[in-house]
Amino acid sequence: MSSLSFVGNTTSYISIPAAAALNFETQDFTVEWFQYQTDTNSFPRIFQKGTYPSTISIGVSIEGGRFYYWRNNVYHHVATLTSSQYKNKWVHFAICRTGGTTTFYMNGVSFGTPLADTYNYTNSENLLIANESSLSSSAAFGGYMYYFHYIKGVAKYTANFTVSTSMVSNTANTVLLLTAGGASGSLGATITNTAGTFAIVPELSSPPPPSTPSSSWFLPVLFGNRALFTDNNRFYYKPHSLASGGVGGVRNYRKKGRRT
Repeated sequence: MSSLSFVGNTTSYISIPAAAALNFETQDFTVEWFQYQTDTNSFPRIFQKGTYPSTISIGVSIEGGRFYYWRNNVYHHVATLTSSQYKNKWVHFAICRTGGTTTFYMNGVSFGTPLADTYNYTNSENLLIANESSLSSSAAFGGYMYYFHYIKGVAKYTANFTVSTSMVSNTANTVLLLTAGGASGSLGATITNTAGTFAIVPELSSPPPPSTPSSSWFLPVLFGNRALFTDNNRFYYKPHSLASGGVGGVRNYRKKGRRT
């Protein structure tokens, strides 16, 4: 199973330039992704639009097991997870707003407390996958993503659901769908990909067992106990050879300060 691979430092991320389509404003929305996290960084950002502490419109970090949802520069502590629940295993997360309430799902099951949410999500920051706008090693996500899906105008899930190991498809409201095969959606052609590696990683088992956020859903299948591709044999695509091609510049700058 091919997935996006992130090394877990400032050289490995995906950036989507600021655009009106990235701003959810007051509409319903969905952000969902399938991750296999391996890093030990202090404040890894799964995704974020803006930079701590003053320009965050939306984002998610998992800091020491604490799952934080960021909105308007303020964090919402959704839940505390044990490392066995989210490290070195495939986990599906989804965030959906509908009717003024944002709900969080882990492996298809609502977790934490739904958030009253009428916030107007808008700013002029880029969307970063696996870091934040001002790059830093402590904010880098390391591991794999099977996909990352960003939908404006629709809450894809409004109740608990069964997570499929099949690749999701674009919808009419898809702004961005990132996979190992490239990027699609209305902003799919705009990305800068410095993650660079489309790696063969631990495969998703199929079918998944019944939903429960604390269960071990997926069994890793490794080649020689490691992924077939590593950072040492990374390869890159020329810009526009795939929708997600290109190697962009990086900045190693960080405003010093604790996230929470």
